[in-house]
Amino acid sequence: MTPSKIIRETAEGTFLLKKDFSQESNWRSDHCYKFIYSLDGMINYQTNRNQINFNHQQFILFNPQDEHKQLAVEGKKFLIELNPIFLNQVSKSLNFVAQNDIQFASSIQKNCQVSNWVKFVLDYVVIEKNDIHSMELFLEHSFTQFALILLKNAVGTHTQDINVNSYKIISPQIYTTVCALKESYQYPWTLDQMAEVANLNKYQFAHFFKDIIGISPYSWLQIYRIIRSQEMLTKTTKTILKIAMDCGFSSVTVYNQLFKRLYGITPSTFRASIRK
Repeated sequence: MTPSKIIRETAEGTFLLKKDFSQESNWRSDHCYKFIYSLDGMINYQTNRNQINFNHQQFILFNPQDEHKQLAVEGKKFLIELNPIFLNQVSKSLNFVAQNDIQFASSIQKNCQVSNWVKFVLDYVVIEKNDIHSMELFLEHSFTQFALILLKNAVGTHTQDINVNSYKIISPQIYTTVCALKESYQYPWTLDQMAEVANLNKYQFAHFFKDIIGISPYSWLQIYRIIRSQEMLTKTTKTILKIAMDCGFSSVTVYNQLFKRLYGITPSTFRASIRK
């Protein structure tokens, strides 16, 4: 098997196109943010909180010191490591909520802007592979582009909303549905009700939604509720119980468990870190 190829390495981070995965079969943690994108085929990772299976054009993000190991991989993956100091400097320049370090959600994610950017970068690398200076200069400036795209589109403790405008073109039915979910995220939605908004039967809808978004409709709604809760944790003095109920969770236990599974900390710990 062809060994891993480092495309570009700078102080800001590393671009890596991986074909050899043997060294990732053991538990490890890194000092960087780690973006792993499936170019083709299923990839399976294990963390100390959950198991993550993702496929073509889907990605996951590991935060610095997140313990993880790779269980299986079927094809090629594109990996980018970002220096935490660099990413958080970019975050501050965008005036996101001040905090020690951004934590990305431990969840499968799929975003057309991220996918388009990955394709653009890899296409450029192929076209300019014989012009090393040009390629290195291009990639060196791509770290800032990538950091901006991640901060704007990937779910994390800095996220205040999910931009769904791209779905207007990709799938008007899904766009209409996610807009309805955002508008009434506190409501106890059923799959039948979501499917009715999309004008599909619930089986077609569930499959179609996951194909477009990358996760199930209910998982997306729960993550959106977490995002809305983050603003309340940061800007209000509401109790954790009150926030959980206001955001549509069935119980404070469910809210605490999901928040910790996504970020490795409880809502209370998150709030305390912000206030510090």
